Formats: sequence, structure tokens, C-alpha cells
Amino acid sequence: MSAANISLNGVEYTIDTLSMYPAGPGTMFYELRMLRAADGSNRLDCWLMSVDTRDPYVGIEQILGKDQVTGLERPSDMAKRKTTDTKVFFGGVNGDFYANSTPVGTTIVNNEYALTPAGAGGGRRAGGVDADNKGVTAYTHAYSMQVTLPDGSKVAINHANGTREENQLVLYNRHKGVNTGTNAYGTEVKIALLDGEKWATTGTMKVQVLDVQDNIGSMPLAYEYAVLSAHGTKATALKALQVGDVLTLDFEIRLDGESVNVGQMIGGDHYEAMILDDGKIATTGFWDELHPRTGFGVSQSRDTVFFLVVDGRGVSKGCTTKVMAEILKYYGAWNAVNWDGGGSSCMYVRPFDQVNKGSDGNERTVTNGMFAVANVPTADNTITRIAPALPMYTLPPYAVLNPTFYGYNQYGVLIDTNVKGVRFSCEADMGQVLEDGSLMYAGIRSGKVTAHYGEATTEIEIRLSEVPMAFRLDSVLCDGKHAYVVENQAIIGNDTINMSNDILTWTSSDPAIATVSENGEIVGVSNGFAMITGTTIGFEDSIKVRVEIPTTREMLWTDFRATSLWTMKGSAGFAPSLVVPETIDEPVKLVFTYKSARNPFVQIVTDSLIYSRPEKLHIPMATDAVFKEVVVLIRPANEKQAKTLRYTNLTGEQQIEIDVEENFGTDIAIYPLHFESLKFSLDTSTEKGERYVSLPGIVQIYDVNDVQTNLEGWKNATIAEKLIQDGVLYIQHAGSVYTILGEKIK
Repeated sequence: MSAANISLNGVEYTIDTLSMYPAGPGTMFYELRMLRAADGSNRLDCWLMSVDTRDPYVGIEQILGKDQVTGLERPSDMAKRKTTDTKVFFGGVNGDFYANSTPVGTTIVNNEYALTPAGAGGGRRAGGVDADNKGVTAYTHAYSMQVTLPDGSKVAINHANGTREENQLVLYNRHKGVNTGTNAYGTEVKIALLDGEKWATTGTMKVQVLDVQDNIGSMPLAYEYAVLSAHGTKATALKALQVGDVLTLDFEIRLDGESVNVGQMIGGDHYEAMILDDGKIATTGFWDELHPRTGFGVSQSRDTVFFLVVDGRGVSKGCTTKVMAEILKYYGAWNAVNWDGGGSSCMYVRPFDQVNKGSDGNERTVTNGMFAVANVPTADNTITRIAPALPMYTLPPYAVLNPTFYGYNQYGVLIDTNVKGVRFSCEADMGQVLEDGSLMYAGIRSGKVTAHYGEATTEIEIRLSEVPMAFRLDSVLCDGKHAYVVENQAIIGNDTINMSNDILTWTSSDPAIATVSENGEIVGVSNGFAMITGTTIGFEDSIKVRVEIPTTREMLWTDFRATSLWTMKGSAGFAPSLVVPETIDEPVKLVFTYKSARNPFVQIVTDSLIYSRPEKLHIPMATDAVFKEVVVLIRPANEKQAKTLRYTNLTGEQQIEIDVEENFGTDIAIYPLHFESLKFSLDTSTEKGERYVSLPGIVQIYDVNDVQTNLEGWKNATIAEKLIQDGVLYIQHAGSVYTILGEKIK
């Protein structure tokens, strides 16, 4: 659906909303395509998630790669690993820039300092939520930590989970990894919160000493406790501590000068400007290059946070951080920061995994990510709410609407991405419900229709469009056995809408060749061509029907005797040629001289149409060479290039069997099939000299069950007993020659 226009860097773009649905509690997901309004160029593919943090079941949490500051992991794997029945990580994005598998900015996870680099994250911007789940961003931030010892003395803590340098005191916790990783030249004190205390990034906490180790290093770390690790002058004060001593920790982090108890935080870029600051978009000092982008935004009330990914380095061109800020502001952000982009840009939506198309071609491992989380009392797989994957459609008259519906439990968790049994209801002038449950839009006015599933209901808005309908195909091949219903469609934006055939009056130019029913079903009657036309007020379209009816279950397509149809190719000096025997008792032979060559081969090439719509193709052959592989090239009518079919380790008497549906699918548009070539790649174990491939013919197998042969034992006839002359297949049996229908001729 086309939503509106947006101005990006002074240029008007149209916004097509390709998908829009609740991704989880309090959360809307949007798939957007933006194109320059003037000429449809400069495409931007965007994925946006808007999270209302006031919803009682939603939270915002950071995940570290493999749960440590030196881990790398794909965002989708992070979310899946952390999800439980009652804690569902349903959507999020990649986070910080990183070096040596470590975030470069200040990192706060679940109210705990996971990493505090020197210089408050190197002057980087930051974004996240506070301890009350309200969004926060910062142009600058600074932290301070100190411990008060039992004697009242205070010692400053230099940082958290980084490398302990000379004369430093460092706080280590579970986010560091399995141990502190320190050397033996210092003192380490294991501490745990007293009952009733909680970790905070701004606040005072009481902890108790559990262990004191001097000159050992690498103290183990676990969820239940942290470690104060000191070296040099700062180790002296810690050496006197005893097990059971109570210490006081005083922490503070200030965002743009304001003290905030931050719950989750990820560092951003270190460019001069905050890309969106109090509703103002940076016009200088931003990252002025086109790349894939990941952004984090916060509404003015701080009750809504936004995750945004813009693809780049492909059909989607990427954007500057200024353009990303403009997009975030358009959708409601008041402040925003730029997180790591490029090949790292990733948006995860459960259960679809990565929904954007990363520029690496696959999802990259990153150091952390920020996620929307459903915190629910219990697992629940009962659908109490439904929503369409797209809540608004622009349709022409008589379009048939059969959208995908998603199902949610009582907490808003998405549990079914294709709800079956949804029913429509609407006013008579909006349309009518068809027998299969879909809705045919009347096209009289715009309005809403209601969808029902049990007690759950939802609405879909329909806007009237004057986009013309048209037949999907301009020609088809029918075989007299399989009927084809004309596909009448309209293309609206990126959506293909099926139209009702019942509104059209149908005629055939030659009913003796092909007939058409009131609902546009075509049936072939006899070989030839006919035009099928559908008309209504202000509309007419036609489809050319070619009818080719197979007369037997097995029909010969070619016997290779028509040598003018084939071109010979081969490795240098192989001189391949088709040798046609004088009698029908012997098959055509492809004869060549085998010599040493790199990748030796012989090939016969044509471009001929295969008759009708076969189930299978059989290519019998016999050879005194050894083929490493035989390659068959067949091109479907709806493709520009042939499909390559490979068959290996062929020698002696063999038969290649090609299943048409298995290899080319069931779309009628593949017919007629074009046979292009047979290529024989020789194995070097083949003896040098003149070699041959005996080719009795290419046989088409049809779904014709009512044709019987009168020849007893026909099905057991071998390749050598099937004879071909002048394009007709005969059978030699018990000393006589018969036609395919069993008529004795010789």
C-alpha cells in the first residue's frame, strides 16, 4: 500500500508499505520501500520496528554475543538462544561497532556495567533504555564507580571488564566471561549483593566479601557474584579485607550531564553530530556516505523506541546518517543515534529470522544486539487475536482478496504466521464472499471489511484503484487432458492481485480447437490454435491457446535422423558426426574419434520444441565410451536460459529419464519446452580411437491412461527392439514389426 511521501535530504520520495503487522506486545513492524518520486530511482529498502514500552508485557534488553563482551554471534542466534516459554526475544537489531570482538562503546546489560572503555566510550553517542524501560539517548556520557571499605576509606574503580593496568581497580562480572583473565600480580575480592540489593548503574549497593585471593589472578566469574580486582597501590587496601566484610558500591552514569539509572545501553558512532537531537536533524558533522545503516530512536515522551535498518550496496542504495535520522523522525523519533552498519546491519523478527537482506549475502556475527522482549506469565498457544500481514490494500474493481493473517496469544506474542479459517464480512456495496472464503471487492467505494476467527476480529481497509486488470499469460499450451483457468490479475505497486473471472464474458474463436467456460476454464479439444477472449465493460483481453493432444502414452519426439536439425560440436580433433543407417533395424549413431584433451566432450545442439506437455522424457543410448557425465539442456518457455540437467557415470546401454514436473515445476508457463543440446563429457578411461553413442531417439511420456496397445509384451520390449523410421516409432517383437498401436506391418 502507498502510505505517503517523505522528504529525504531535500528530495521527495514515495513510501510503499510492503508489510505492516504487530511483531509482538506493543510492537509494530514495517517493511518499507522508498523511491524517488520524480523517476522511481534511488531505491531504499527499510525495516522499522516501533516498540511501545508502556505495554506491560514488553521490555528492551541487550544480548552480548555468547553472553560475553568478547563474543561474536548472529543476532538471530542470540534471540533464539535466549528465548524461553516466558521470555520471548521477538525482534531486534545489531548494536555497537566492535574491534577484536569487543564493543567499542560503553555497554550496559540488565542494569550492570558490561564494559566501560576509557574516556566514557571514546566520546561516542549512545542509546538504550533506563531501569524503568524508558528510551534514552546521549550525545555525551560519563560514568563513575567507587567502593567504600569497612574502615570508611573510598577507592575509585577505574572501569568494568576491561584490561587491568598498573595501579588500577577493575570491576569484573559475568559479562567478562568465565574468569577475570588477570595476571598473578594483584589482589582479587569476590563479592555478592546482600539480600534485597539489586545491581544498578546509578545508585548505592551493599555487597559482602566471599573470598580474597592475593597474587593468584584469573578468579572465576559467575552469575551470582562479581570480582573487584586491584593492582599496585590499589591492591594494598583490598588485601586487608576479610570474608564477611560488607562493602558499599556507589555507581553513577550521567547522560548529557543528567544522572540516569541506565538499564541497557549500546555505544554508537563518534561523529561530531547527534543525528537527531531534540527533534532537530543534523545538517553537518554526520556520516555523509551511502551505506547500509542501523539506527536507534526514542520518542519525545521516551515511551516508544525505534529500531531501523536500511539496506545498501545493492538494489537498495543505502543512505547517510542524516537520511536515516529523517526516516526515524518521520515515524515518531525525537532523538536518535547511529549504530554499526555495513554488512553488520540486521533486523531480526521472530519467527522469520533476519528480514532484511544484508550486504554480505548472509547474516554476520556481531558483538551485541538490542531486542524487544515479551515477558509473559506462561506459554500460551491459543489464538485470541488476528492481524493481516498488511492492513490496507488499494484494489481495482472485482479484485479477489485473500490475505495472510497472523495469530497472537493473549499477551500479543505472534504464534501463527498463516491462520487458516478466517472469514470475511462486509456491507453489500463493498463486495461479496466467494465459496472458497476469499472476498471479491465490488469496486464501488473505499471502505473496510471485517475478518473473523472465533471471537477474534480485525479490519482491513480497501481503497479504490483504477489500475487495469490483465491476463497473466498471453499464450498457453493445452494438451486436451489438463484444463487451464485463465489467471486474471492486476499489479498494484509490488503486489499481484487476483481478479475474479466471473465478471467476464468468455468466447473462443474456434470451439472445435478449444472451449472456455463461464469462469474462464480452457479445455483443449483438437490440435490447432484458438484465441480465448474475456470482456466486460471497459475491459477486453485475449490469450492465444495452442492445443497439442498426445495420441499415445509414449510418443517419439525425434529419432536423430533429421540431421539438419542438429549441429555437432566437440573437442579439437574429435570430429563428431551423426551416422544414419539405411534400415530402421539400427539406430542413429553419434560417431567421433577420442583423443587426449582437457575436458574432452562431444555435443549435439538444436533448438526445437518438445510436443505438448510430457510427464517425462526418455533418452535411451548405448555406447562403447565411458562418460563422466551427460548434460541435457532444456529451456522452459518462461525462461531466457536453459536448465542444466546432469547425469553421471554412464556407459554401456543406459536410459536417461527426465521428470518434467520435478525439474521444471507445474506452472503452465513453462510450455512448450525447448530442447537445446546433449553434451557427452568423456572419462579419460575411455579407449582412444573411434567411439560411438547409439541414439534410438528421444521419447516423450504422457499422462494418457486411456490409450492401450494391442501388442502383447510391448511394455517389456528392450531399447534394441524399439525401432524408428521417418519419425515414427515401431516395435520389433517375435520376428515381426508393429506400430505403436499394435498393427502388424512387417
